[in-house]
Amino acid sequence: MTGIVFAKLSRPKKRAEILMFSKNACICKQDGDMCLLFRVGDMRKSHIVEAYISDLLIKKKITKEGEVLPLYQFDVDVGYYEGQDRLFLVWPVIIVHKINEDSPFWEMSPEDLHKEQFEFIVILEGIVESTGMTTQARSSYLPGEILWGHRFERLVTFQKENGQYEIDYSRFNNTIPVDTPQCSVKELSDSENDNDSNNDVSVHNTPKSCTDSYMYKRNNIAQTEFEFDNDFDSLNSNNYLPNNEDSETLL
Repeated sequence: MTGIVFAKLSRPKKRAEILMFSKNACICKQDGDMCLLFRVGDMRKSHIVEAYISDLLIKKKITKEGEVLPLYQFDVDVGYYEGQDRLFLVWPVIIVHKINEDSPFWEMSPEDLHKEQFEFIVILEGIVESTGMTTQARSSYLPGEILWGHRFERLVTFQKENGQYEIDYSRFNNTIPVDTPQCSVKELSDSENDNDSNNDVSVHNTPKSCTDSYMYKRNNIAQTEFEFDNDFDSLNSNNYLPNNEDSETLL
């Protein structure tokens, strides 16, 4: 009877109710890349073993042949190849999805985001440490629940008095606004590529007066100051530039 009661009370469904997901997801820049963020946490002291997370986006898709797939499942990568989908839930963790060409959010701008009809589903799975049973928790975000230009507020603080970290779960869902481009990631990438190409053109089109100067090394030391004032054409280049092995002309 004791075993039956314990198994009833420690069902994976009850354990999944303690796993938390943030009320909103955020889109902002992180390490120079546009990313979609959401936060997960575990309220109990016992850990979820071998926890991992997977995401997918349910949205209408039109194939190249014109076929309409109303509930197509797009895979959303959260660092599977780097192992970032494996979680160690000792404290709340922010899950990061980098928006690239393979992401379903690649062509979405802030205006398009709220016009789209989709559901972003997140699934957290793991093994309950005390029972060894597998548990799964799910949550989802609609377009109106994704905040563009926000990031999550910090909730882990270090206490100098006792040398411990304190987690304030009252700020679990708090976000703060940050500077974020108000265009799709595709448009942002195209504009950056255009700027790079314009810079390359300006370098190749530099006036000849800016490229006539040269530098040479004397005894492995770069020489940029000349002892002559005006006409360099009258100089004998054979006498002016040393010909020993320690000299090198740099264009």
